[in-house]
Amino acid sequence: MLRRSRLVLLFAPLLGLLLVPALLAPAQASGTGLEGVPTFSNVFLIIGENTTYSQLSVGKAPYQESHLRPDAAWFTNYFATSHYSTSNYVAMTSGQYTRCEQEDIKPIDCHQDTTNIFNQLTDAGTSWKEWNESMPSPCYLLNAGSDKTLNAYRPKHSPAEYYTGVVGDYANPSSLCTDNVIPAGTTGPNDMTAFNTALRDHTASAFNYVVPNMCEDGHDNCTAAGNPITQFDDFLAREVPLIQATYPDALVIATYDEAQGGGANNGSKFGGGNVLLAMVGPQVVPGTYTELRNHYGLLRTLEDGFGIGTYANNAATADAITGDVWS
Repeated sequence: MLRRSRLVLLFAPLLGLLLVPALLAPAQASGTGLEGVPTFSNVFLIIGENTTYSQLSVGKAPYQESHLRPDAAWFTNYFATSHYSTSNYVAMTSGQYTRCEQEDIKPIDCHQDTTNIFNQLTDAGTSWKEWNESMPSPCYLLNAGSDKTLNAYRPKHSPAEYYTGVVGDYANPSSLCTDNVIPAGTTGPNDMTAFNTALRDHTASAFNYVVPNMCEDGHDNCTAAGNPITQFDDFLAREVPLIQATYPDALVIATYDEAQGGGANNGSKFGGGNVLLAMVGPQVVPGTYTELRNHYGLLRTLEDGFGIGTYANNAATADAITGDVWS
């Protein structure tokens, strides 16, 4: 018994050293993922509206230019895929879009069965949420609210609702939709309390697609002295610090659906105009990046970061964001 005790004491320190790497393994999982993209733990993708890159300035977008930019991988040659809104939301989540989506038709009358990031994450067992500001109830498929009351919700900005693999029966939406395509708060003015509570309680999902209402996304001018660009900038200035305070390892991405200007560009990979893409987090190397990128490449990068080895539609031939941008 004495000899056995001495052996246990002798090997206990060695056993402890062997166990340490195993105990640390989950924390070390955020290494290099597919195609050199780091493995993502939490991503917050925030979408603004209808802003050409050249319109951003310190006067109109002080948070983006003075606070976000110094810490961001800041892409100056990033392009939306089309006009109008819905085609871009669908492009960045499924790598393609249809004619009715290009025409901003509501999902209840325009939907398709195609590969998309939401179903890919579900199949991989990775949690996700699409947070919609001013949405009246989960998976709500109709217009609601108004600019006057600062709570205009439009399903044309809710890409998950365009996929039958998420919604299922449009007369009786699936639990996948009602559990994950949800209000970011109440229908009160510019309310994000549910999202902010999830941040505070550390219950946000791995992938969070954040859709402000029609005032806060910069689509409409909702105050007499307001500016649509500044409205989205104010949204970022309020929400991004909250994300970073509770999810310091998260990748926060801010971009816009499309640039200013009309015209149908169905089928173009860059026809939606030049918009900002900014990525902030410990994974990125801050700086200005000028290589040509678009929504399809962003989707491929998300798929890589979440370990999804099969790419949706045009993401399969797009260039992922790789190289010096990642630390």
